[in-house]
Amino acid sequence: MATANLFLVTQTLQTLLDLNVRALLVRAGMAPTLTVSAMPPERVGAATSTLNLHLYHAMEDPHSKNDPPPGAGGNPVARQSLTLMLYYILTAHHSVNDVFDAEMQQLLFGLAMKTMHDFPRLTDALRLSPDGTPPVPVMPTALIGRDNRFDIAMRALTPEEALGFWHADDSATTRLSAYYEVRPVVIEPELPVATRGTVFDIGLFVSAGQAPRIDAVAGLVQFDPPAATGIGAQLIETAPARATLAPGLAAGPVNRITVRGTSLSGDGRRGSARIVLRSPRWQALALPVRAARIDPGLNPAWAVATSSGEARFEMQPSLDVADGGAPPVSLETTPGLYTVAIETTRTATTRSGVTRTTRQESNQVAFSLGARIDHADPPDGQGRITVSVVNLFDMLAPDIDALFAVDGEIYVEATGFPGPPAANRGRFVRRAGGIEFQPLFDIAEPGSHPVRLVINGAESQPFWITTP
Repeated sequence: MATANLFLVTQTLQTLLDLNVRALLVRAGMAPTLTVSAMPPERVGAATSTLNLHLYHAMEDPHSKNDPPPGAGGNPVARQSLTLMLYYILTAHHSVNDVFDAEMQQLLFGLAMKTMHDFPRLTDALRLSPDGTPPVPVMPTALIGRDNRFDIAMRALTPEEALGFWHADDSATTRLSAYYEVRPVVIEPELPVATRGTVFDIGLFVSAGQAPRIDAVAGLVQFDPPAATGIGAQLIETAPARATLAPGLAAGPVNRITVRGTSLSGDGRRGSARIVLRSPRWQALALPVRAARIDPGLNPAWAVATSSGEARFEMQPSLDVADGGAPPVSLETTPGLYTVAIETTRTATTRSGVTRTTRQESNQVAFSLGARIDHADPPDGQGRITVSVVNLFDMLAPDIDALFAVDGEIYVEATGFPGPPAANRGRFVRRAGGIEFQPLFDIAEPGSHPVRLVINGAESQPFWITTP
């Protein structure tokens, strides 16, 4: 809901006037001849069938000055949106052979005021037809799909105040004019370099013998914004962690979880610090696994590393565990919610020569492991689109709970697509390689459509489908 180009707002208002006033002229049986300009009114000259909408002033909206900036990093003020109120003057001009035509001028002026009155809020969904042809968008392409909305309000200037607007030109009569305020217009802020996480625990943790404590769990989210934004690929750290199940991604280790805290390395001996994972899915197995300790020897691909203040590991499709001397068991790692803790073992010898071993476990902190969206295929002959997911788990498993949404609209899961495409709009079907859906949006219309894929409560990276 932001733009760096104020003329896009002016262009939206010009298009609104052009489309709707021409439609009103056709309805009155008149020729739909119209020009909409944006010059200073005194520079329009002897024009024919012309409406002029000129931006003459802008000021900051005081209601948004205290909004907190999103994320973290860099100058906080630069990350805070600059919200403006724009002020326009509307005039009408009609001369034939340099002869002023008051009747036509006032007709156009009235139709323009009716248009601004009839459409007090402009959104990217507004489409108008001037002559019975297919409706066209009022907003330019650069604003569509970004949740922009503009409110139009006529300013109540008295006749004396209107005279003051024109007082600089003593040789000219005050023009017939109307004044409008357009808001909110949000100027694009600087992007944050990190996101704020969710607070899961607040408190002080006191334990004897240097008990381990986790302060934060972080991960990396990599995503590619739509090409139209010009932003480029993003790699952002999130805390609490939002990892994605995509080992070996060239853009960054998005499957890595970094644990930060104190006393995480045990007594320094090899194996005295172990990472412990828990998952509701593992606890629901026929032989429940309530806590899975990562053994680096059995799981070298997990790249486990621990130190006093930090531990890290990289999520893989499976985890081999062998507690208590039992044969190893392979646990499937699927998207969902997990908790991580650090278990430390300390061995100390008393003055009398007695060796004591103390095992302690830190607090548990939650993190999510989402599926990685790889790409979206072009629409097929039925207009359906397939969103491909990095295929490291069984999408068709009965315990996979999938939520799929596009443009903020939640789609309904189905087992197939019976009937014609129109009957299946808003439905999706899980496939072995991803999600196939019948879109609610028009696939022939250019735009960027944000996708949300949530599997077992864990969301994938941000993703957009670009059409056509």
